[in-house]
Amino acid sequence: MHRENDEIGHHIIMLGITAPGAALIWTIFHIAYIDLSRSSKAVGYIDPMTQVGITLGYWCMLGGTMVLGAIAIWSLLQVVRLMVKGRKA
Repeated sequence: MHRENDEIGHHIIMLGITAPGAALIWTIFHIAYIDLSRSSKAVGYIDPMTQVGITLGYWCMLGGTMVLGAIAIWSLLQVVRLMVKGRKA
């Protein structure tokens, strides 16, 4: 029983870090992407290196958000599994 409580606590901590982390990463990088895109449209021209940087930054933001989101979902499922298992015992 004590081990299950430790495991539930572990997964709750993981969930508490990764879920807000995913939202924070997406928000920060999406705002930066929008700002850079808006600036490039205002100027009317953007050099290819800057465009590549904007695109790579957006892909990294998507990847980081998906990884942290997947960890958060997995942790939530583990918490639910352990709580259901604890009720049956």
